Amino acid sequence: MSNETDFKLGLNVFIETNLQSPDYDGMILILYPEELNVQLPRHIGSFVERCSKLDKHIHNTTTVWNCEYVSGERLIISPTGKITAYHDVTVVKEAARKGMIRALDAGARNPLLVVQSVVEFPDAQLVCILGALEALYIPLQIRERGTVKNYSKLGFYAEDKLNEGFDRIVRNAIALERARVFTRDIGGADPERMTPGNVVEYVKSSFAGDINIKITVIEDEKIIAQDYPLLAAVSRAANRIDRHKARIVEIEYKPSDPSRITETIMLVGKGVTYDTGGADIKISGKMPGMSRDKCGAAAVAGFLKACSILKPPHLKVIGVLCLCRNSVGEDSYVADELLVSRSNKTVRVTNTDAEGRFAMADSVFKMAELAGNELNPHIYTIATLTGHARACYGKYTAIMDNHSARAANHASRLQFSGSRVGEGIEVSVIRQDDLAVNVGKCKGDDLLQVDMETKSRHHQLAAGFLIKVGGLENKNVKYTHMDIAGSAGEAPNEPSAVPILSLCHLHRVLLF
Repeated sequence: MSNETDFKLGLNVFIETNLQSPDYDGMILILYPEELNVQLPRHIGSFVERCSKLDKHIHNTTTVWNCEYVSGERLIISPTGKITAYHDVTVVKEAARKGMIRALDAGARNPLLVVQSVVEFPDAQLVCILGALEALYIPLQIRERGTVKNYSKLGFYAEDKLNEGFDRIVRNAIALERARVFTRDIGGADPERMTPGNVVEYVKSSFAGDINIKITVIEDEKIIAQDYPLLAAVSRAANRIDRHKARIVEIEYKPSDPSRITETIMLVGKGVTYDTGGADIKISGKMPGMSRDKCGAAAVAGFLKACSILKPPHLKVIGVLCLCRNSVGEDSYVADELLVSRSNKTVRVTNTDAEGRFAMADSVFKMAELAGNELNPHIYTIATLTGHARACYGKYTAIMDNHSARAANHASRLQFSGSRVGEGIEVSVIRQDDLAVNVGKCKGDDLLQVDMETKSRHHQLAAGFLIKVGGLENKNVKYTHMDIAGSAGEAPNEPSAVPILSLCHLHRVLLF
């Protein structure tokens, strides 16, 4: 794996206690509204006040000033803008990201970021650092061409003395961003750079030497056809090209002391490396961007990456990457086919562009079977699954609990975690209708892939399908479906790497 955007405390990332350190060539200051009473570092307040009198626009846009009180005598002021009761910590992330971008554009290669506490946002310091690091991401394929990184060293300043709590925040941010870089690399790379086969190799190289991680790859065509028949159907037209053939990648994290495990997280991610729509081919220019249909699997891999770095002692994690390509050709699966799933349910194909639920279905059933032998299991599916979720919630993630997870108020707790780390989450409720609508209509059909006559609730009924085909309808196993179709990030923006931060916050994959 290329390390061009890797961050390491003490090597290229430092905690700084001197705002005038000669080691930096510019300082980034987040400017908060006056009513929040966020104290500016000494000597800076009067300077910013003079700047405001000269140009009140500093409260609306990022600006660069010559200031003798800071490193490099270059001060980048990046405002949050007005913050109302309807805003969340995302305003801090965006201000830090824009400030870092402006610093780089101004020529800074050794920027120093002021990271302040904000009472209204308890995790503001963590989110601020993550926003700045996000701005430094260079796509994998550009890095692999030999492009140098866009910075030399980074500094983070909180106060003029070392603080153990701030050190922990910086270490958490570095670990989380390394996991998000890994996720963006997989999710954002083009469909040839990240074919199913190439994803496997990239995952193996990233986890090489990690004693807490075990990787199992299933790539034999006959085994996939037998054990993952719905995934095999999606992959059929792609199987003539070896690099496009389906793969199942299972990544398992175990802490060094298994006796401390209190919870088992089981994640299944949609990894469609390119989605043509299959025989129901995408039209009207809707195919560009379909290389990001693997962002669910990328997020699963990224969560395991965070665990491998931060090593939570209380978690066991099993991640499944369901990798395939939904190609079109003479061997495409087509509507009207009757398939038999791993759960032994017959499923009628109705639209080959609803391939995501097929890609994950058999792995969900396998996880449901394994859950009976695990301690306090919780199954997740993460997928760019439906345009309906995007239509309903825009750039936010839709999450849905089954009956067992809802009884634990899980979705609301995950939504709260998302609000703390700047990942917006909307809670949907799976109702009886969302399960019933998936029942087959023809004799001998247990399930429909999707009811094409239904005009509403498509992201909820997709979760209902996964519950039924995964054998979770009557099991007392917690299950949550996360539709990231709107939140995963669309070009020209880089992948957002959601929902890694929310999951890490909720499941305490952080240093405390």
